[in-house]
Amino acid sequence: MIREHAANSAWLGRPAGIITDAAFFQLPATEQQRLLEPYSWTEFRCPLASAPPALTLGSAGFFWIDCQIEFRIALGRIASTSSLDRLEIEYANDRPFTVDALEMKGFRHERFLEIPGVTPERLAERYSAWANRLLQSHPSWCLRILYDSRVQGWYLSEPKGESVHLALAMLHRDASVTGLHLYQKALVAYGSRGARMGRAAFSVRNTDVHNIYARLGALFTPPQGCWLHVRE
Repeated sequence: MIREHAANSAWLGRPAGIITDAAFFQLPATEQQRLLEPYSWTEFRCPLASAPPALTLGSAGFFWIDCQIEFRIALGRIASTSSLDRLEIEYANDRPFTVDALEMKGFRHERFLEIPGVTPERLAERYSAWANRLLQSHPSWCLRILYDSRVQGWYLSEPKGESVHLALAMLHRDASVTGLHLYQKALVAYGSRGARMGRAAFSVRNTDVHNIYARLGALFTPPQGCWLHVRE
């Protein structure tokens, strides 16, 4: 019902868990606490429509931290515009690159900031590590965007059949282009590579990203709730 989340454990240097079965919340309180004890913090995620009652989650020591808005977007329907013409794309399989935590624009809407001791700098380290894992495993679906030969940001994905999981999009801390142009340029490029559908999720707090995907024609699907338990 609970397993270790290896990437999160490695990130903060202390064991992190993730609940894999909502039946956990039907267990006696003593059994719940026994299973939670090995982990410094534990996350639970599930569709909001099927989530256990709030009081049940609260009595187990879990508090709400986020709602992830899930969506799909038809990549072949996204048109390029003249405002994108001067942006250049480099794929990691053609010109290998890495993403350094110090290069990224800060993350202001991420649920992991709710974890005690996590600073924006530590959070950037998490996303840098994730970005570089994607670059290693799926370089042909990881790209960076340049304007006047200067890196503006990155869009890192992984293939899922004829779809792509739009895993991670980030602006450079010194970017002069908008998030809309970065996302649009990347998604047009994925469509030109034959990907038909993109799928991903973002925090309900991130209104800017919500508006970008809405403008590009995304269809939003049932959201997922996120809850956190922190061991005292």
